[in-house]
Amino acid sequence: MDAHGGMSARKDSTTHVGSGAITTPTWVPAGAPPEVLVINGKVTDIPLWRARKRKERNTGLLGTDGLAGALWIERCNWIHTFGMRYDIDVVYVNRRGLVVAVATTHRKRLGAPRFTARSVIELEAGTATLAGIHLGSTCHGAQPPESEIKAGLSDC
Repeated sequence: MDAHGGMSARKDSTTHVGSGAITTPTWVPAGAPPEVLVINGKVTDIPLWRARKRKERNTGLLGTDGLAGALWIERCNWIHTFGMRYDIDVVYVNRRGLVVAVATTHRKRLGAPRFTARSVIELEAGTATLAGIHLGSTCHGAQPPESEIKAGLSDC
């Protein structure tokens, strides 16, 4: 677990960035509660933000120093990491949430398009393997349990 309640992409749970690090998408309103990622029907503690609008999809993770969770980019089957500060895992999912490909993409690279994908889920490099996401898995988002929402509000 990391300080944000999400699963850390680091095996030793150490952080690689300073205390002022940006670990959520820059376009997310402050205090906005994210969903959680559900993998193969199992609710995880991985926070999930969704990029639905064009500006959100175009910005993606640019301007972040790491990611304390996952970013689901809708209507996307092709990504790049130009301007990124870290490597990412990219999970390509079809309309039904079935994983059609998983790839680790290094900084300053262009990923190959996956024509059967409808959306992508971006995570810090190594997180997809730790979470058990692989070809044939299913993924979707869900609201976090009520107890987690209340706990998060008490921290404000």
